[in-house]
This record gives sequence, structure tokens and C-alpha cells, in this order.
Amino acid sequence: MARPSLDPKGYYAVLGLTPAADTAAVKRAYRTRAKVLHPDRNPSPRAAEEFHALAEAYGVLRDAETRRAYDSGRLGARGPGGSTGGTARGGRAANPTPLGLRTCEVCGRTTLDLRYRVLHRVRGQGFKVVRAPIAGVFCRLHGERTVVAASLYCWALGWWALPWGPVATVAALARNLPGGDLPPTENYQLLTAQARAFLARGNLPIARRLVEQARRFARTPAERAHIAQLLETLAEQPAPRRPDRVRWFGPAQMAQIAPLLLMVTLAVYIVGPGRLIAPLLNRAADPTPIVRDQGPVSGRTQPAPTTQGPFTGQTEALPETGGRGGGSRPEVLGAGVLHAVQVESVTVRQAPSRNAPVVATLPRATVVTVLSVSADGGWSRILSARGVRGFVVSEALRPLATGAPRGP
Repeated sequence: MARPSLDPKGYYAVLGLTPAADTAAVKRAYRTRAKVLHPDRNPSPRAAEEFHALAEAYGVLRDAETRRAYDSGRLGARGPGGSTGGTARGGRAANPTPLGLRTCEVCGRTTLDLRYRVLHRVRGQGFKVVRAPIAGVFCRLHGERTVVAASLYCWALGWWALPWGPVATVAALARNLPGGDLPPTENYQLLTAQARAFLARGNLPIARRLVEQARRFARTPAERAHIAQLLETLAEQPAPRRPDRVRWFGPAQMAQIAPLLLMVTLAVYIVGPGRLIAPLLNRAADPTPIVRDQGPVSGRTQPAPTTQGPFTGQTEALPETGGRGGGSRPEVLGAGVLHAVQVESVTVRQAPSRNAPVVATLPRATVVTVLSVSADGGWSRILSARGVRGFVVSEALRPLATGAPRGP
């Protein structure tokens, strides 16, 4: 045999009490709520109905005999405000009282983030696009889960209609991405009704937060006036320190765009990462050179030389300065070949002149790349592994392919 409900008609809930409350608590709760819900102070369009529900609940619970009959389930079948006391499938009230709280249609809980949402689903059938939206009151958790399910439904079935299937699918996905549509009128009515219900139960801080949430959905002057009246009633309650923030991107949005990311990944895999990344690497291979002064004193960064002086950009052979058995000629340096400093140290200058500003000083055995050689072979333009770029005397370098270093 099923146990009778402890509050079959919702009388205790209307007064914000539990069945264990005594008669004095019933009277105090009624007086407190009567001051708020009286039609002269209640800005709700259902003020008379809400006050009547409060008076009916108080009329039953203030008398000990009628209260015992109510607790035992022997009272009449009509609940507060004339609503029936039947329950719908799942144990929820079929006709909630005027002061009843709305709950999530999935989990049945009352939370501060309840919203009326419209989620879009489309399905392609040949040349026809079938739209099957989902509308209802959801908490944030189940609203996000439902919108992800609706978007995946569109990804799977929305494209297969010509010519408007892809267009309708993209439109539905775009509207679902932020969480679906939030109609202002329905959400204004939902939040203000929730605020009045919490107000009647004496939970004034929650009522104030709900009114603040409803303010952003008020569109008409009458709706704004109603919000102002509710705020005036709750003037003693401080405003929330942190307004309820809207989360624009989170796990739900990531789940909705996951199929797009998967398609992009497959496209990159099919085309080949090398073909996509190679142009970027080629562009980064020749950056604008920055010459760092590696001298022992300043350590400053100086710009690279902007002129090549008497350079042709090509490697040229140096003329011989002597014949057999007499005189000598410097070894011809090859452009683009690795060389090493064969003297104790060599000074890198900004131009091929001994009077040009000094860029850096390279010690013995420093490996450099010869970029070009002057026409007379006396100067070489070099680039070191650390980015030092400038001009050095050619005699101070030797190709790495040669033998032991020569004397200075």
C-alpha cells in the first residue's frame, strides 16, 4: 500500500513550511507572505489568484482538525487556487498552483539557470527539408546536452536535401551553437513567475537574483514597469555581487563543432601536412636579418648593412700577384661554403672598409658562411651561426675542407 504524500495539495509549500511546523509557525508564515502577495502590493497579473491560493492554504492548516484531515489525505480533491490535486506521470503535479515552481523538463529540478529554449533540428529528405525543433524549459546542464544532441542530429541528417539542405543545416547549427534561441517573452514570463514563487516562500535573495535575470528579457514598457515594481518590493535585498554571466564558449560548443574539426583533420591528412606546412616554412626560412653586436663592451643590437658596396653577389677569382717561385696569391673563397676563422680574432664590420663601424668580433675557429666575395677578393660578406652578418677580411678565413689553418 502506497504511503500518502505529506503535502498532497502543496499547502505547506505555499507557506514555505514543512509538515512538522506548529500552528504558530503557520500564522507567522501567512502574515509574512500576505504582506508581499496582497493584490495592492503584488505587481503580478495573477496577484488575486496567488493571494487566494495563500489564503486557502492558511485556512486549511491553521485549524487542527482540517490539518489532520489534510495530512491523512481525507481532504477534498481541490488544491490551492482551485487546482486539482492529481499528479501527472512521473509523480509531478499535473496542474501546479499559481505559486508553484517550474522545473527542468529533463531532471525535474528547480535551478536558477532555468531557461526556455528553442533548439533547431533539420533533416533532409530528397528535395525537402524537414524541421523538427525542440522547445521547453531546461536547466543549463540538460539544455547543453539537448542542444548538442540537436546539433549532431543536423550534422548527420541535415545535408541530404537539394538544394536547400546544406543551407538549412548551416543555419540550424549556427543558431544552436550559442545554446539555441532564448525567446524574450517566454523567458521573461518564466523568470518573473519563478521570482514571485520564491518571494511567496520568503526566499528573498533568490527572488532578487531571478528578477535581475528577468530584466534582460524585458522588452515592452509594461514588462519594464513590472520589473521595477518587483525590485521595489525587494529593495531591502542587496543586488547580486556578480551578475549571472553567459558562457559563450564551453564544452557544449566544442562538442558541436567537433565534426567540423574532424573533417578538417581528415582533409589535412589526405592532402598531406607537408604540402600545407611547406609554404610557411619557406616563408620563415628567409626572415629579415637582425645583427647582434657580440663585441665585448656594448652588446647592443644593430641593423644589418643596407649596402653591399663594390659587391656583385657572385664569387670571382682573385688575380695572381706573383709567378712561379716568386710572390703569392690569396686562396679563392667560395660563396655559400662554410669557413672558419684562422686568426686569433677577426673584426666584423658593417661595410667592406677598415673605417666602417664594428658589428662584432669573432674568435678563432668560429664557423661562418661566406655569402659573397668582393671583386678584388679582399673582403668577404659572412653570416655566423648566431646571426652575425657583416664583412671581414678574406685572409682571416679558411675553407673547412682545407687542411691545417695557415698562419696570419
